[in-house]
Amino acid sequence: MAISKKLEIIYHNGQPDGIRSIRRHLSTMTTYVIPRPLLSDAKKLTGINRPGIYYLISETDENRIAQIYVGQTRNGVSRLDDHNRSKNFWNKAIMFLADNKTFSLDMISGLEAYAINKASESKRYKVENAVNPKYEIAEYDLPLIEEVYEEIKFIMATQGYKMESSKAIMNEANVLHTTRNGISAFGIYDGEKFEILEGSQIDLTRKCHSAKIEMQRQTALHNGDITHVEGQYKLAASFSFSSPSSAAMFVLGGSTNGWVEWKNREGKTLDELFRK
Repeated sequence: MAISKKLEIIYHNGQPDGIRSIRRHLSTMTTYVIPRPLLSDAKKLTGINRPGIYYLISETDENRIAQIYVGQTRNGVSRLDDHNRSKNFWNKAIMFLADNKTFSLDMISGLEAYAINKASESKRYKVENAVNPKYEIAEYDLPLIEEVYEEIKFIMATQGYKMESSKAIMNEANVLHTTRNGISAFGIYDGEKFEILEGSQIDLTRKCHSAKIEMQRQTALHNGDITHVEGQYKLAASFSFSSPSSAAMFVLGGSTNGWVEWKNREGKTLDELFRK
């Protein structure tokens, strides 16, 4: 049985896409979501100068992470001043800060290294960290770091960002597939967005009827998100879409009804699973 989780969210300037602080019930860690234009306003918040780790995010119009940078801070939001001057790619910062007794310096360094490795392994977005920290996590620190990262992953998911590797969920029962025209592609639908998983084949021999989706395919090919391997075009990273049909057209080209195209392992269509 799944365990219920309670979150408290404060919208500090009264806007849903403004500065937010998020705290899980009984947790000693607070999450701060800070749009870059509101960085100066965020500095006025109480408790935002505590130590922790943070993500700098370049977010697309589809709420998808395109680029990400992971760092550590010993003085909270003040660390972002350097990045505001030196890094142009990001438009949002998400900080995970805890009191000094909870996050020791070793804990922060270990958590930063762990988070960078997880971001690189996920292959969901471009990781802007030039190198992975060669920090050796002590055996007795690892369980706590893993526990904290699970909370980070959960909070990020509530904001619409999936952090786990697509390969880690390939065998789950809710994975959908299509094999039309010899193309083998996989995805997951959560009721709002459809995510095509890394490794899915893409049929570039048929152009999409949608000019926007066709442009997405060509951009992904140009950027290396679609690679040509042994005569097949495959996704090198996961892609999210606002509808199953958009995802199906991205994979198969043409004009495709994703509600009947995507099926689970028992052969039931997405239409049968969600609408009937």
